[in-house]
Parts: sequence; structure tokens; C-alpha cells
Amino acid sequence: MKKIIVLLLCLCATVVSAGSLKTDNPIRKPSGQVGVMSEVQSKKITRYSEMLADERYSEAKEGLKDLLKGSGVSGYVESVVYQLLGHIDSLQGNYVSSAANFKKSIDIDAMPNTTQFQMMLQYAQLLMLDDKHQAGIKALDEYFAVADEIPDSAFAIKANAHVQLEQFREAKAAIIQAIQLADTPKESWYQLLLAVHSSLSEYREMSEVLKVLISLAPNKKTYWMQLSSVYFTLKEDKKSLAVLELAHKKGLLQKEPDYMQLFKMYSYNSIPYKAADILQYALDNNKVESNFKNWKQAGQVWYEARELDKALVAYNKASEFAEDGDMDLTRSYIYLDKEQWSKAVESLTSALQKGGLDNNKTGNAWLMLGMSQASIKNYAKARTAFNNATKYEKARNNAQQWLSHLTTLEQKASQADGN
Repeated sequence: MKKIIVLLLCLCATVVSAGSLKTDNPIRKPSGQVGVMSEVQSKKITRYSEMLADERYSEAKEGLKDLLKGSGVSGYVESVVYQLLGHIDSLQGNYVSSAANFKKSIDIDAMPNTTQFQMMLQYAQLLMLDDKHQAGIKALDEYFAVADEIPDSAFAIKANAHVQLEQFREAKAAIIQAIQLADTPKESWYQLLLAVHSSLSEYREMSEVLKVLISLAPNKKTYWMQLSSVYFTLKEDKKSLAVLELAHKKGLLQKEPDYMQLFKMYSYNSIPYKAADILQYALDNNKVESNFKNWKQAGQVWYEARELDKALVAYNKASEFAEDGDMDLTRSYIYLDKEQWSKAVESLTSALQKGGLDNNKTGNAWLMLGMSQASIKNYAKARTAFNNATKYEKARNNAQQWLSHLTTLEQKASQADGN
């Protein structure tokens, strides 16, 4: 008889958690006499249990059903048989039938306390597997009302059922209780608590849970990225950036979205040099795609950091991908700042040849081309450029002034040649 009871306890046992809640529930007294079983019934149940262990499910099920048809079957024997039938159904994935058999065993109320309580918990889980979450919660509450000790995992199960029903406040209370009871709470429980806080828009609480998750799994990039995002939502931008920096130092940032997120956070926090440095590194090491947009952004932040040479390198790369002259026009401004007139001429000529500029930019490009040509004393080409600039309203006045000035420059140059 002891052998049979031990086997049954092993069959219905769930994973035992380290923490539990001792209740003040009255001690349950089974309505039937526990252990009442004839020697013949005992031998049959032992044989069918062995069949179950050997995965001879059909034979075991047929024998157990025949046993129920016999005479002199006590409530305890019935309860044991329905429990075994429930296990067979569960092992075969027939969760509806499994739950029905467990319920019959529970309702007979003839099992010892430990077995009865474990079966009640398993019955609730089976209902949830069949998407009957409300019924599963009801079954759990019935279990809570009679069990003398409730494992932490039972509260986690309850929390998950409430989440499925979008009852997030109830879910929060349940999963917090599970975590508080456990000696070593599971990572998945904190993940569930995080999801509940997210559904309730509780961002401060999310940040605290994410810190715990990072301590449990410091190499999971997802937690670092989520924490950075939560801090950003809380308008704690410096903390958001600091989290990403730590993740980068740990070597967790590997994909393009990760690097772009760090780049954007540096830019958002007005740290253009670091923004440019991280994007340049990502581009040079094929961490992000080498395309017009990314090289243009690199050029922009290098320019903001007043690293003009590096900005030019990035803009030159962007120009290779450009379909219009806008990028060449942008880099020409830097050449003008640096008084590199020949390169400015080259860049402006390319901008005008590629085209795609609006009237204002086109007029400005002709104007700057004239200025650059004049600076290297290509006066005839400068005059052509200024004449073209006069065709555009916003550049016209400046172009006409330059044409007058150009006449003076040409006269001086002619006098110098005559001497």
C-alpha cells in the first residue's frame, strides 16, 4: 500500500518551490476512508501504474476502467483510478479529459491531504491549458481555501491566468506574492511582473524590476535596452544614455538598431562628438549599413562637433550614394569655411550637375561657385557663375554686387599683368 501511495504522489506532484505560504485553513478531513483497498485491487493498480510508467497507455486505461466496473470499489479506489486516468490523458495531451478525471477524483474527496491538494492545483492548471482561465482561477481559489500550505508557484500560476484575462491589478498582486514568498524567485516571474507594470503604464516600477532582471541575467541585452527606454519615457535622459553606454562597454550592442539607438541618445543629449564617434565606428566596422542616410548623419554630427575634416570624409561617402546635388552643396559649405576654393569649385560643380535642388539652393550654388572661382582668379568662370545666379530671385542682389566687384578685380589683375 505504501508503494502505491508513493507512486501516486510522484505522478501528481508539481515542481516544489522553495517558498510557501502556511495558511490558517482548518485541517481537511477526507470524507472517505483513505487507503481502503483490497489486495486484488492493490495488485491491479500496481500493474496499471507500471503500464503507465512503460507508456502502455491504452492497456492501462482499459484496465483502470474495468476496475471501476467491478464490485466492492471504495471511494478511495475510485479516486485513485480517476487520478491515474487523468495522468494518462494529460501525458497524451488530452487536457479536457484529464481535467474531467481529476475533478471526479477531487469530488470523491477520499485522497490524503497532500495528494488532494496537489491534484486540485494540477486541475486548475489543466483548465488554464484549455484557455478556461476564469474557471482556472475559481479552481485555484477553492484550492487556496482548503490547502494548509500554498507553494509560491501557485500564486505565479494565478497571476498568469489574470494576465490572460487582462486583469492586471489582480495579476500584479499575485505575482508579487509569489516573488515575496520565494527564496530565489524565477526570472520568468519578474518578466511577468514587468509585463504587468507595462500594461498598467507603471514605468517607475518597470525600472526597478528591470534592474533586478539585469542582476539576474547581466548579459541579456533586451533588459538593458528596455531599461534605457523606460528611463527615456520617464524623461531621465542621462540615465537612459548611461544604461546604453554600460551595455556597449559589456559588448552587448551588436546589431544596427542598437548602435543607432546609442547614436540617437548621444545626439539627443547634445554630445555630438560621441554621437559621431559611435556612428563612425559602426559604419567602419559594418555594424550599420553603409548608405546615404547614415553617412549624412555622421557628417552632420561631426560638423556639430566642429570636426570639419571628419565631417567632410563622411559627407564625401554620403555623396557617393546621393541621387541629387544636395550633399555636394552641403560639403561645399565646409570647403568654403576652410577656404579650400578648388575643392569648393569641384563640389559645387558636382552639385549643379546632379541637380535636384530647389531654386533657392540652385541660386546659392551658382553664387558660391562664382565666389570660389573668383578666389582662385578664374574670373571668366566666376562671371559665368554670377550671371547664372542672377536668374534666381534670392541670389540676384548678391550676384549683381559680386559682378560689380568682379569688374574691379579684373581691372586690378589686368594692371598687375601690365606692370
